[in-house]
Order: sequence, then structure tokens, then C-alpha cells
Amino acid sequence: MKINIPITNRNKDLLWIALVAALTLILSSIPNWAGYAAETRDLSYKGAFFDPQDYAVHMSMLRAGMQGDWAYQFRFTTEPHQGAYTRLFYILLGQANRIFKLEPAALFEIARWLFGYLALFAVYALIKRVFKGILSQRVAFLLAVFGSGLGWLQLLLGWVPGPITPIDFWLIDAYVFFGIALFPHFSFVTAALCLVFLLYLDYLKTGGWTRIAGIAAIAILTQFVNPIAFVLVDLALAAVTLTIWIQNRKIDWRHVFALGLIAIAQLPLLVYNFNLLINDPIWSQFTRQNETLSPPFVYYLWGFGLLWPLALIGLLSAIRQRNPALLGAAAWIVTGLALAYAPFAIQRRFLHGLTIPLALLSTEGLNQVAQFLFERFPVIKRRTANAAILLVFIVSLSSVYLSLGRSLFLASHPAGFFYPAALDPALAWLDKNAAPGDFVLSAAPSGLLIAQKTDLRVYLGHEMETLDYPAKLDQVESFFRGNEEPGWLETSGVRWILFGPYERDEFGVSDLSLENMEIVYHSENVVIYRVGP
Repeated sequence: MKINIPITNRNKDLLWIALVAALTLILSSIPNWAGYAAETRDLSYKGAFFDPQDYAVHMSMLRAGMQGDWAYQFRFTTEPHQGAYTRLFYILLGQANRIFKLEPAALFEIARWLFGYLALFAVYALIKRVFKGILSQRVAFLLAVFGSGLGWLQLLLGWVPGPITPIDFWLIDAYVFFGIALFPHFSFVTAALCLVFLLYLDYLKTGGWTRIAGIAAIAILTQFVNPIAFVLVDLALAAVTLTIWIQNRKIDWRHVFALGLIAIAQLPLLVYNFNLLINDPIWSQFTRQNETLSPPFVYYLWGFGLLWPLALIGLLSAIRQRNPALLGAAAWIVTGLALAYAPFAIQRRFLHGLTIPLALLSTEGLNQVAQFLFERFPVIKRRTANAAILLVFIVSLSSVYLSLGRSLFLASHPAGFFYPAALDPALAWLDKNAAPGDFVLSAAPSGLLIAQKTDLRVYLGHEMETLDYPAKLDQVESFFRGNEEPGWLETSGVRWILFGPYERDEFGVSDLSLENMEIVYHSENVVIYRVGP
């Protein structure tokens, strides 16, 4: 029996977003595929085409979840501390893997695709709620996902306004494509912010307290993953509500109650995270080290390029029409930029998904420009789609360059993204023979790999998650050069010592002579010592 599925506009729309989302995720995967393809007999790929340090942290937390942890504990520092119920995405992913029993790297990639799909569908659903025309919907979606700045032009001209490279190529938080390409928790947060915005717009239109309950639940889940990101959509919802009140010339107390419930739902975790990050003796030290400051504002001007003038036109149109959704998008932008220069150490973390509200306003601006030109030059109306395609192409160049450029870059085996393959059997030996949670002493690059690829913890590894990192770096260097005070090792909490290629290169030591230390693993390039009996 033949089954005929009617081809409706809705089916065409689902097919379009499913196809574009798949192509987006394929494009985002090309750099990692290139990295693995570039592996040689002597070099192994670290697994991430950008920020392999944080990738190592996330993989270590995934492994912690696989070991049964439910709370976050630093795996790059030896100071005793209690686990915290924050930043739990990879912990829970690891817990899920106790059922699936996949290789951690494979699970990470599967999660990147699954949550990437979720984020892309959520972005498109929000855009469909804001715009009715199909051309506007698709242009806005492509601008939101691939939208970036003029970093590619800066590279061609060889000009940047300061010592920092264009933000198009390193500020992961702000760009949807960049986040999807790297870390699944970015996609989770992106999806959460878009779904909340969408649910609240639907609530204002048709009511329904189940939507408010859904928003509250998503807010709580988002705080467990990223404690600060939800403030962006909080202010957006407030702006949407205020616009509705101005339109109706009255305050609707049901809206006040709804916003109050959303705020109350967030309050317990807000207090918990504030107390943890500010007052806890261990986590407060991490907070001081976790600096992600904003560059000068001119970087943001270049970093979102052509989106700015179009967004400004769209903002003027939104103010004139009192459009709630677009004014909510404007509040998202203003909130993010204001907090990006507030007196916090994590300034640029408040720019999560900034291309989404910029795309909403830019599409409205583009519509206004098109309408203005149509009235004066009717003949160009037939070329609207071509002009939109050209704009999307120009605005997306940095995202495409990010994918293809990093792929070519990885083919040259840059040192920060590959490691000596001789470490692989040594790490496998450690993972098999050491007790889970034992501490290993090594150079920082080795520490990152140990935490990423084994169930062990390290004395030194990550600049932010190794507490008092500069002092420990000096201490480890002094130890490997034979200058550390006697008895230090016995009080360090270290159970194993790894001496390999990174230790030789980092500290200029060709051989390591340790008295009363048992050599438990020895290969041509790597030696592992056991500390104590």
C-alpha cells in the first residue's frame, strides 16, 4: 500500500529547517574531521579545533559523571573542597553515559549534534513567532546562526584596533555557529533562551499558566548549566511586558504575577551561586582567576559589522511600531553590552547568543530599507531575494572562514592542537592501573590530557581551574629541575608523576632522577613514577 504524505507549507518549512540544520552541523564538524584526518604516527589530535583547554575541562567533568559524581569538583587542583551544584551539564551527560557506555569523546560529539539541532530548531521557532513572511524568517535565521562581523576584512587588510585579534574568531559565547561548533552546553543555553522568549510571547498572546511554569522550569535548568546567562532573557521579557502595557495604557497584574513567579523560581539558585562564587573559600578563588574581560568596544563594532546599522534601523522601526518582540530583542542586546562592561571578571560571558537579537532587529531593518527602496524604485522588487542572499553571504563570511580556515590550519599540525602520540599508551596505562581520583604531577599540557583522557585528577593543568596557578606552575618547574625543598612531594597529595615530552620541553630537562621512586611505566619517551608505597 502506498502512503502519500501531503506536501504542505508546514512540511516544506520543516524540511527546510531540517536540511539547513544538518548542513550547519556538517559545516561545524569539518574542522574536527580535518583534525582527526591530520593525525600521524607521531601526533594525535586533541579533539577540539578551538579552546582545547576548556574541552579538556568539559571532558574531565563528563568522566566525573561517569564515575558517579553529581556535583562539580575541580579536577585540576589538589585543594580539598566540597562539590558544588553548578555547571552540571557535563556531569549529567556523564551520568547518562553510565547507561549508554559510549566512549567519552564519541558521546561529546553526539551531544554536540543533538543539542545543536535543538538550538537551531529553537532559534527558528522564535523567529517564526516574530516574522510572518517566509523570506524574512529564513533571512533572520541565517543571520542569527551565521551572523558575524568583519573580522575577515580586518585579516585581509592586516588591521586590528589593538593587540587582540578580531573577536569573530575567538569570542565563542556571542556567535551561535561558533558555540554549536564547539560545545554542546552552549547549544543547550541558546535553545533555552530562545524557547523561553517564544513561550513568553505565546503567553502574552493567548495566556496559559503552563507556559509560565515551563519558563520557570527552563530557567532553573539553565542556571544549573550557566548561572548567569538567563539574565539576558529576563530583561527581554520585562521589556516585552512593558511594551504591552504601553500599548494598552495600563498595567496588567497577571503579567506582574507571571514575571514574579519566573523571578522567584530563579531566586534560590541565584542566592546559592552568589554565595558559592563569592563567599566559598575555594570557589571564590576560582572566581578571581576566571577573568574573561571585554575588549575595547570598537572590537564589538567590527565583530558584528553590518548587523549594527541594520539593527539600528530595525530598532527605530520597533520603537515606532511598539513591537514587543523586537523591543525585547533590543533589551537583550542592551543588557548584554551593559554587563559586558560592568565591574565583573566575567564580562564577555554576558554576550551569549548576541547574534540572535541582532538578527531579529537587522531583519526588521532590512525590511524597512527594502520597503523604502521599493516605493522609489519598483523595478528592484524582483531582486529582493538576490539582495538578501548577498547580505547573508557577506555577514556569514567570518563563520565560513572559521570552519574552513581552521580546517586548513589544523592540516599544518599546530602544537596547541596536537600532542605526542607516545602519550596515548602511557595515559591508557595510568587509567587502568591508578585509582580513580588519584592526583598526577606533570607539566600543564600533560595535565590537561590526563584529566581529559583518564579518570584521574592533576596537580597542575588549567589556568582557571588550577587554584593559585602561577605559584603551582613555578613549584612544578622547580620540582622537575630538582630545586624543590625536600619533603614537598609527600605533602602535595600527588600519587603519580608523569615525565614525558611536555616535561622535557617545558622545563628543559632531558632526564629525571628521583630517589626512592618506583618506575612503574617506561617507554622510549614517557616514564611514570609511583609516589610512596
